[in-house]
Amino acid sequence: MILREPMKFIFTCIFLFFSVWSLFAQQQAQGWLVYFGNTAIKSSKFSIHHELQLRDYQLGGDHNQTLLRVGLEYAVKPFLTVTGGYGFIYTEAENTPNNPFLEHRIYQEATLKHTVDRFFIRHRFRLEERFIEDRTFRGRGRYSLFMDVPLTKRDLGKGAVYAAVYDEVFLNISKDDNLDVFDRNRLYGGIGYKVAANLGIQLGYMRQNVEKKRATNHVLLSLHHRMKWQ
Repeated sequence: MILREPMKFIFTCIFLFFSVWSLFAQQQAQGWLVYFGNTAIKSSKFSIHHELQLRDYQLGGDHNQTLLRVGLEYAVKPFLTVTGGYGFIYTEAENTPNNPFLEHRIYQEATLKHTVDRFFIRHRFRLEERFIEDRTFRGRGRYSLFMDVPLTKRDLGKGAVYAAVYDEVFLNISKDDNLDVFDRNRLYGGIGYKVAANLGIQLGYMRQNVEKKRATNHVLLSLHHRMKWQ
């Protein structure tokens, strides 16, 4: 059923979101600000992916990581896109001293998308070659399942409120006996609003499990922007 009172629904979801978050209040929630951009190149099948992530050990005030990612995308089919790109990552330790280090990352990915009724589904397969300062070369595979569900409309057009969920698993594929195969898992749920047909904003919660460490809680605010290079 499509909801007829979007503002009431948004406030209800925000209340539920922070109610769930409060269950983990004994552990400091971390904050991520994220920008996902995509620029289509004229009338071709190519586009440019551009991304910025600012991650904090708290909701603000203790920088964890800055991630910049750019990639060249090619639409093989309407439902299949392949990408090759580069990522730059600057990371600091929690509290002090910061002990910063750099990572240069090359990645290749394929994204498949389809719909089931009003469910917009994407499968992303990504390979990463990681060159981390003062560490040996590492390879990693990632698989993500994304799903967007319109709540106030039949589609994801301007003015739509939607639910966004995803799960992503990371696996180490390096020949390194010091690394477990399982690297991490991220489970996310959020509420989005389409400001315009090509611009959406999301507020969400993510639960991240890294190796055998205690899981961490994250509050994400993200902007999703599509443009066209004339």
